[in-house]
Amino acid sequence: MRQRAARLHRSSLVIDTHIDTATHLLYRSPDFSKRLSEGHVDIPRMREGGIGATFFAVWINETHDEAAAFRHAVRGVDVIRRTVDKHSGDLALAVNASDIERAHAGGKVAVLISIEGGRAIADDLACLRALHALGVRSITLAWYRATNWCDSHNDSRHGGLTPFGRDVVREMNGLGMLVDISHVSDATFWDVLETSEKPVFASHSCCRALCEHTRNMTDEMVRALAEKDGVMNVTFVSGFVSGPPTSEFKPPVLPPREMLRDPFDYIAWPAPEPGPPFSALMAQFNHAIAVAGPDHVGIGSDYDGIVQAVQEVEDISKLPRLTEGLLESGHSEDTVRKVLGANNLRLFRETLR
Repeated sequence: MRQRAARLHRSSLVIDTHIDTATHLLYRSPDFSKRLSEGHVDIPRMREGGIGATFFAVWINETHDEAAAFRHAVRGVDVIRRTVDKHSGDLALAVNASDIERAHAGGKVAVLISIEGGRAIADDLACLRALHALGVRSITLAWYRATNWCDSHNDSRHGGLTPFGRDVVREMNGLGMLVDISHVSDATFWDVLETSEKPVFASHSCCRALCEHTRNMTDEMVRALAEKDGVMNVTFVSGFVSGPPTSEFKPPVLPPREMLRDPFDYIAWPAPEPGPPFSALMAQFNHAIAVAGPDHVGIGSDYDGIVQAVQEVEDISKLPRLTEGLLESGHSEDTVRKVLGANNLRLFRETLR
């Protein structure tokens, strides 16, 4: 089985729709060509994990007001682009499906850019258009708190999207950007599906039927997303994979603030306890495939934004274990290829420009 999985993994285009590596690059300037002692992602481990393409997400800290968030987003985009330029033998910037396929054919990892937190557009469609011009191709509409136009899973002020929020979704459709509904409230999710003329995706979410958390999606939401030809990308964050039933957001358990060097410690401080068993992650994938269908599930690990990793997939180099797990669960090789990346590549063809 392991040999069969390894062959299938190597021959597939593997896409991860959400990693927080930009925060690591921005605050610590690591040598990305080396195997790093911190975090979950670097070029050697991406190569070992068989990654063909991934969204590098620029995380917007809730301490940023709108103007500071836009500036931070630009700085994050800049560090991603400079990293790609510095390591052009291994990485290639991508803005659409054709770029991804071209990079993969050339033996490079395609790097796409996303923003995690709609505060980054500073309540201004001109800022949204500017980010698109810089190469951003997806925005997670909210993170922990609501924006001035969109409710988050943890903060409801508007009852979903405001009229301006609907304008944001329409503008993203027109520009060729993917709308990301991970982190939004349930009401916002339904407003997005009603407003968007293009498929949308969840870049990193799990199933609420298995872990009752407001960050996760109900079966009704998963089915509705699939009916709109979207993709639900299952995340590896331990608190969303499994845990005691709760609808409350529980922030990471962190050491005293004086021990935190920078925001990367806030999102990737390694917990001393082991994460959930690999079987819990497979239960999430199997449930998502059963509810959404094999054409609407993918991978959104959230590596470099994980405090406690799922066992057996502790960093991005371990992704071949997921292929093995999917085969062990009885899925066909065709289904596994779709989950590994083909579903998201199809979505990118339909949406990204």
